Amino acid sequence: MLLSAAVGCAGSNALHTRFSAVHNTLTTMGVSQLGPLSEGSLAEGATARFPVELDARCHTFVAFGDGARDVELNVLDANNQRVAGDSTRDAQATVQFCPTVRGRYTLALRMAEGGGGYLLANWRGGTNAGGAAGAAGEGGPGSCATAIPITPGQTVTGDTRRGQSHNDGSCTGVEEGETGAPELVYALTLERRQQVTIAIEQAGFDGTVYVRSGGCEDPSSEAAGGCNDDEGDTSHSRLVLALDPGTHYIFVDGYARNAGTFSMTVTAADVPSIADVCQSAAALTPNTAVTGTLTSQDLNLFQARCGGNARGPDRVYRLEVPQESRLQLHQESDYDGVIHFRRACAEAATEVDCNDDAEDVQHARINAIVPAGTYFVFTDGYAPNAAGAYTLQADLAPVAGGNTAGDTCADAQLLTPGTPVDGNTFQARDDVHSPCAAATDGYDVVYRLNVTARSRVKLWFDSNDLREQGTITVARACDGVPLTQATCRPGAIGEARAYDQVLDPGNYYVIVDSAAPRRFGRFRLNSHVESAAEVERLCRTAPLLVPGRTVTGTTVGGTDRFQASCAGGARSPENLYRLVVRRRSAVRVSVTSTTNGYDPAVFIRQTCAQSNTERGCNDDAGDVRHSQVEATLEPGTYTVFVDGYANRNSGAYTLECQVTPQ
Repeated sequence: MLLSAAVGCAGSNALHTRFSAVHNTLTTMGVSQLGPLSEGSLAEGATARFPVELDARCHTFVAFGDGARDVELNVLDANNQRVAGDSTRDAQATVQFCPTVRGRYTLALRMAEGGGGYLLANWRGGTNAGGAAGAAGEGGPGSCATAIPITPGQTVTGDTRRGQSHNDGSCTGVEEGETGAPELVYALTLERRQQVTIAIEQAGFDGTVYVRSGGCEDPSSEAAGGCNDDEGDTSHSRLVLALDPGTHYIFVDGYARNAGTFSMTVTAADVPSIADVCQSAAALTPNTAVTGTLTSQDLNLFQARCGGNARGPDRVYRLEVPQESRLQLHQESDYDGVIHFRRACAEAATEVDCNDDAEDVQHARINAIVPAGTYFVFTDGYAPNAAGAYTLQADLAPVAGGNTAGDTCADAQLLTPGTPVDGNTFQARDDVHSPCAAATDGYDVVYRLNVTARSRVKLWFDSNDLREQGTITVARACDGVPLTQATCRPGAIGEARAYDQVLDPGNYYVIVDSAAPRRFGRFRLNSHVESAAEVERLCRTAPLLVPGRTVTGTTVGGTDRFQASCAGGARSPENLYRLVVRRRSAVRVSVTSTTNGYDPAVFIRQTCAQSNTERGCNDDAGDVRHSQVEATLEPGTYTVFVDGYANRNSGAYTLECQVTPQ
């Protein structure tokens, strides 16, 4: 048993508080305290020795320092040789030692940095993590079997290279079946519900931290939102979690196979119960905005499925929906905000929907059709330090739709080329049927466009809640039945994917359609109209591409008039070539950059000025210097475009074409 000693004054209340937390943690791990505590004080650099008689079972020794910055603890055999010890630099030292035979040993406790009071205790029981030594990685503390006790308010240092590769978190970047980085495991015991902040600084490696609140070795017990890789950069990780009473396991790990030294600080603050927070949720009145401010002192009580699990401070509102309705939740914030809503406030499994970024990180929006009932809406933040002012609004509308500008062909709104318009199908009905979608193709709004001369018309979404389902349709007549004399472009997000057609003079209807049943949302529609003469001249006078013959050229000094579905939109200067296919053939077009730094792209259209006739597009074929398109083409005249990745990317190239009749 551990021999008691008293050197100097007795331990402080702070030491006993820390001891109690560790005692509770070790007790839950199935070990029992052996013998009385040893208390005293030591000057910096001084060592106290304690003879102990140990049987052939595992023992865990924990030393606490009050005032010291680094406490060292070693186990010495009868020859005064170190057989186990703690390798961390901290005011707490933990050593596990499992002798194979009964014998006498000495515990050497040294104040390595600073001086002050100490407290030393011995527990017996548990299993050996892989040997008799006490340093993590040598089979000692730092595994699930011998998790290192830690208490709120404590800062510890360690080295994950001394750990074992037995566990991985959801954010550690390790595929199933792979072996990840070594980790160190700490046990944190809470006597009441608290918000716990775990801040880690890694020295020279990409680290991660995750928390399990059930079984230490059970990956499914990872706390909701309880894994973080990078907090600002790869050298920092941070978690802010509301944790219930009990023992929680903190894993300091590495991303992929990274490992190294770290410093970890754990703090805790009392939090109200979830039930109390939900009970006091403020009402969110439909169609009325509420404003508020979140600070870094506000609590992170709720997590979500999106927005990095919504690890920032949060606030909850209660929303009453009297009948089945369309619901549009919208938030604007000074920070990277998240919104989510649930049917039951305290039950994460009842989450209905979640959104992180709408048009940018400071806007979040949810569009849903919901049954009548009570819902709980959470304004939240992406990261633990997300804080600032916010405006939140919940709008309700009948499922069948209501009155909105441009809801029908009769009240179509004027579209001015070059002037973006903000629209919303939230209250729109399904009046117009696009040839791009099914008969019941979703809610729509209508615009009027006057084309005064034969023109190239481009229409696209700068932003779009509807995502790929959003469709732009252009028609000469708007009669409510499947449109005639109409062309359309689904998923026209960004100018590179625009509706791009040459239109004759006349009045046209431009229809923005959700293109999916019971879908709606906001959008920003942009447009550009230019004379078709120059575009048609470029298409008509493009040089003929002869199969089997190598062509050289350069896009330097050219103009960007055409975009593509690949290569970041291919918004760089381009050259055009005509390709005549006389019978159904397999066509391969290859481009090789001959200018250092030029990343070429190649695409093929059946009709030169119409983006929706693209038949193939490629940026990189093996590497950034090569691009290649292979397609089976029917007889006709096609246009081959040599372009560049994204914008301001031009250079010299060689072009080859092979045509193999089928």
